[in-house]
Amino acid sequence: MKNRRLRFTATAQEHVRREKAWWWANRDHTDVFTEEVEQALRIVAALPGAGTPYPQSPVPGVRRVYLRRVSAHLYYTFDEHEVIIRALWGARRERGPRI
Repeated sequence: MKNRRLRFTATAQEHVRREKAWWWANRDHTDVFTEEVEQALRIVAALPGAGTPYPQSPVPGVRRVYLRRVSAHLYYTFDEHEVIIRALWGARRERGPRI
């Protein structure tokens, strides 16, 4: 099993920053957000095929994993060398992210 390098798009960086700020301002257990995101990143780095395909994306090959405790999806693409994190988006929103 090979761990791929992780890279964030500017969009994904902004999503993570915004969601983390909201989480820290509105939740008592602020460590939950960081733990959940870090766990998802470890999974997709090691097993990128574990996510489910997201065919609604205009970018081919987008997959996502559900972060249950923070109720969000982590959207990404991958190749044999790296995983590109494309978005972190609330699962309860009525539409998906712009990727």
